[in-house]
Amino acid sequence: MNFLERTEIGLAGKKRRRRKKNIIRFPGGMHLNIGIVVFLFVAFYMAYNVYSYLTAVHIQAYEVEKGTIEVNTSYTGLILRKETVVTAAQSGSLDYYLKDNTRAAKGTLLCSVDENGNVSKRLNEEADSQAVLSKDNLSGIHSLVRDYAKGYQDGAFYTTYNFKSDLSGQLMEALNLGALNAISEYTEFARDNQTFHLYRAEEPGVVAYYTDGMENLTVDTLTEDFFDQSAHQKVSLKTEGSVQSGQPLYKLITQEDWQIVVRVDAAMKNELQGGEVTQIRFKEDQTTAWANYKLERRDGQDYLVLSLHNGMIRYANERYIDINILLEQQTGLKIPNSAITTKTFELVPNSYFTTDNDASGQTGLLVERRKENGTYTEAEFVPVTAYMIDKNEDADGNEDADKENWMAYISQEEIKRGDRIARAGSTDRYEVVKTAKLKGVYNINRGYAVFRLIRELFSNDNYTIVETGTTYGVMQYDHIALDGASVEEGQMISTH
Repeated sequence: MNFLERTEIGLAGKKRRRRKKNIIRFPGGMHLNIGIVVFLFVAFYMAYNVYSYLTAVHIQAYEVEKGTIEVNTSYTGLILRKETVVTAAQSGSLDYYLKDNTRAAKGTLLCSVDENGNVSKRLNEEADSQAVLSKDNLSGIHSLVRDYAKGYQDGAFYTTYNFKSDLSGQLMEALNLGALNAISEYTEFARDNQTFHLYRAEEPGVVAYYTDGMENLTVDTLTEDFFDQSAHQKVSLKTEGSVQSGQPLYKLITQEDWQIVVRVDAAMKNELQGGEVTQIRFKEDQTTAWANYKLERRDGQDYLVLSLHNGMIRYANERYIDINILLEQQTGLKIPNSAITTKTFELVPNSYFTTDNDASGQTGLLVERRKENGTYTEAEFVPVTAYMIDKNEDADGNEDADKENWMAYISQEEIKRGDRIARAGSTDRYEVVKTAKLKGVYNINRGYAVFRLIRELFSNDNYTIVETGTTYGVMQYDHIALDGASVEEGQMISTH
């Protein structure tokens, strides 16, 4: 045998030995290839996962986080201010020189009345012919546009209307004052002839160009009728272009202090009793403010009078305003209301709980099972968890001194309604017949549903704040079933 033949025989032997290493020998001569074992294991694993996926309930999960819900109540309030209406001493054409809802110092030019209309006509012609604004006027307009663009939000429509009004007022002020200066010689002649009259602010204040008949309204003269917004008549003073003697020209809001009055029910009245200060939010622009308050009662109706000391100018053109009264904030674990469900528990006297005699020291009940013939088996110890103990508290939160009245909530499949429990070392027996429901959510951290108790602190239409650290409760970062009503205890869960 030559060298080449010996080499071929050696290689063939090595291959046979390698093949033998991949074979498992069983007693009796049965052989099983390890590759087949691995294949079968993988196939079984995949089949199990497919089966679990197909048989599990597919739900959406929610991760529990800490959060805050504000306890608030919505109201529409009536605004009261110190307002002075200034009327015209003459009849004639009316022109304004200061934009609406603007602070005016004493002596600021506000408007003019031209008895024969000649000056007013020249004034308008001059304003129309002025194509160039001064550097200061342009700077003010640029600032207005820049501030609007910087704070623009798609949903805040009111800001667009406010911007339009502010821009129109700024242009009017710039053009009219410029035109008045341009025809100063003509206006001086008319003033000498007492046909052209300028009106200036007699005291500092915020200028508003509308009236509604409520300028003299106070808390003492308040009636229910003033809250009827459908009867509210707001008259703009800038639309006519002319005025009759004795008619309003403008009004001046002379104090920064102002009030908001809202009607409240008995529940809100009780909530606010004994306090002096509360926080409110203005719905229009979502700003908040602190207000002193007092409660008044007129003709069987309770009113909440909120007193504020700044921010009045933002709402100088409003008589009614929507607000939220922010009573408090609740902080805890924030969960969706859709996740909250109930589970039925059996009720047993807490005094029947005992400890197992063996080394485990488990807590449970001595259970006598009911037979079909109505008799009972001998008592056997069953480990039982008391999810909650009702200590029968009174309206003031005081526990019942007699602990025999305390009831425990249990959920134990081995204990059925109709079974009875025995008190250790006694002939006392209690038949398990009472049930009660507790609120909770289903924890799905481990792929199956486990009921967890919750203790509600506060809720709104969408979310509920629950207490942290509740026994058998939820914890932060737990995953719970978003639709609690679609889940049962122990059910296999697949999230998506």
